[in-house]
Amino acid sequence: MLLCSVLGKLTVRSWVSLPLLFLCSAAGVAALLDVLLVQRASLDQDLDLSAPLLFGFAAGLTVLSANHVRWNFGWQRRLRFSYPLLMVACALALDGLRMPVFAALAIGPIAAALLAALLVRAHRDRDAPECARA
Repeated sequence: MLLCSVLGKLTVRSWVSLPLLFLCSAAGVAALLDVLLVQRASLDQDLDLSAPLLFGFAAGLTVLSANHVRWNFGWQRRLRFSYPLLMVACALALDGLRMPVFAALAIGPIAAALLAALLVRAHRDRDAPECARA
């Protein structure tokens, strides 16, 4: 079945942390590429990141993954719409982000590992009977 969910169900806490982990891991990847590709790269430099691009992707990630969340309370359902709007507001309000390369290299791998663990756990929790009916 083509409409079978690959992601599975997320908790509200994991849904809120999903775009933040994405932002930190993307900063880590950008810092690693900066160190590897720039000829005179040093760890005490600042890394310039595109805030509209990063927060735009984070907003899209929150909107697309909102259908996979176990919403238990009414205030959580309001969060479903306000949190992506916060990401869009950050994308529109910020021109760029400056971050030390050392900090991005420090938090990037940790965020990527946590993001991978979150996605693997959500994949294991997916509704298998739904997918088996194909």
